[in-house]
Amino acid sequence: MIDDVMPGGGFLVANIPLGKIFTREQFSETQQEFADTTWKFMENEVNPQTEHLETKPMEGDTPVMVRLLREVGELGLLAVDVPEEYEGLGQDKTTASVVAEALAGCPSFATTVGAHVGIGTLPITLFGSEEQKKEWLARLAYGSAITCYALTEPGAGSDALSGRTTATPTEDGKHFIINGEKQFITNGAWADVAIVFASVGGKYSAFIVDLASEGVSRGPEEKKMGIKGSSTTNLVFDEVKVPATNILGKPGMAPQIALNILNLGRLKLGFAALGNCKYAINQTIEYATQRKQFGQPIIYFDMQKGRLADMVASTFALDSIAYRLSGDIDRALGGLKQDDDYSESTIKIFRNYALECAIVKIVGAETLQKVLNDGIHMHGGYGFISEYKLEMLARDNVIDNIYEGTNDINRLTMFDGLARNILGGGIQFRMFMEAVDSELGRGKVARPKAEGPLGEHIADTMAAKRAAAYAINHAIIHCGKDIRNEQQIMEMAADLLIAVLKMDSTVARVHYILDGSSRRNSEVLSAIAEYVCHAGAKTVSELTRDIINSVAPEGQRSTKLGKLETLLGALSRPVDIVKTRRVIAEAAMDAGAYKF
Repeated sequence: MIDDVMPGGGFLVANIPLGKIFTREQFSETQQEFADTTWKFMENEVNPQTEHLETKPMEGDTPVMVRLLREVGELGLLAVDVPEEYEGLGQDKTTASVVAEALAGCPSFATTVGAHVGIGTLPITLFGSEEQKKEWLARLAYGSAITCYALTEPGAGSDALSGRTTATPTEDGKHFIINGEKQFITNGAWADVAIVFASVGGKYSAFIVDLASEGVSRGPEEKKMGIKGSSTTNLVFDEVKVPATNILGKPGMAPQIALNILNLGRLKLGFAALGNCKYAINQTIEYATQRKQFGQPIIYFDMQKGRLADMVASTFALDSIAYRLSGDIDRALGGLKQDDDYSESTIKIFRNYALECAIVKIVGAETLQKVLNDGIHMHGGYGFISEYKLEMLARDNVIDNIYEGTNDINRLTMFDGLARNILGGGIQFRMFMEAVDSELGRGKVARPKAEGPLGEHIADTMAAKRAAAYAINHAIIHCGKDIRNEQQIMEMAADLLIAVLKMDSTVARVHYILDGSSRRNSEVLSAIAEYVCHAGAKTVSELTRDIINSVAPEGQRSTKLGKLETLLGALSRPVDIVKTRRVIAEAAMDAGAYKF
């Protein structure tokens, strides 16, 4: 097996990084302080008024949401990953992720903050000139100016770089004249400045636009299913005169800017979903402990224990992959030399981890969707009532599956990135497959051997990697260049990667915890690993069979399926999932909250 885990899907063909991943158990004192400060602000200032915030209330001429955003700025929470030389706090990406997670309980507020600190501020941080950074970053870092990101246009949808907005240089070359319309702009009604994408002579480019400029107009607030407290409007640019010095980078850099910023945005969206998963679990435990039916709290009914276990274990897996990724990125950034260009190096590192960022976004959105669905079931009829927070969270969660690239687009992007890395040698896939083929050639594949309390889970994960890689390899071989038209195959391959990374990260995290000086909660942690590996094994077994059945030529299908079944035989083992769920649920019930 391969020890080095390369970005871009390398986890698929590498050993489980036991003792090598970052987990929340390794938070520094500073990171924990940021988490505590953010949670406290949400608990005291925001979450008690979430229903009120959905009406977009005003205090004089100032929206309450804007006032809260500025208060967060006063606490320094908007400045976390703004460099110190521009009056920011210069913290690492994990610390910024900690804050994103802790903005839980009011997605409208989290969306407002997230758009400002992420896709609104980061383009200037990473692509801005020295003059642009000095002019804007300090103001954005403390909320004296609010920003937004104007990429999407009517009719463009997922083809975001096909926009028709234009920027025409003036005769003296000192300004650009921008004309066009942008749609679904978060913070559109409140922002002072926007990152606007427009075509300069056919070259799609990005600009910093002062929204107080003549010719800028804002449409009415969109009537939305969820995140009702956030602002979502269109922006219209009619002969808007923008200084030429406000272009970000060079003409034609929009694709580089947009796609790299979206990678960062996807990572933070995953963390935002993680925080809301935990918030929803806590709300559900509190309700189900108090609500009695047939003479006992409903949380004691066995079916409800099963639901609670699903919620907890799935959230644990999300937590494991999210902080693993932020740790990997910080480790890569920490390895930069002093003479390296920070912005360019940061962009390159995030580009390398684009596949993993997409996974965090997808798993975050879909785990939260499942957690909320289970939580509403446990609330019964009250889950449908707005007095209880899960109703709002369920409405708000729908957008998680759509923005920063729909989950469908992200799955296609994942496969495209993996295929490029396989064919270009970016990951050691061929070496891995040679070893798998060698074992298959001997006619028998042994179940991977591992010792210790997680031995079976380690074996599960390594067996899952072999089967998943086998199916993906044949998808690429048999589909060839037509693979881009085989979107269902690409989707299944992406879901294989997701299942494997959940197993890999959960086992690595549990191993880290159990390998420490304290073995507290060893039974429940082992049960969580069991749950995630069992779910992953079922997913891998089903999807690999579907892929081989779909891509293998008819004359080769039975042979290919036979080899796959040999690989899956090493993955199969009996699991008492009912007992496993009970162990997880009862630990959460005893704690009275999600505390894993």
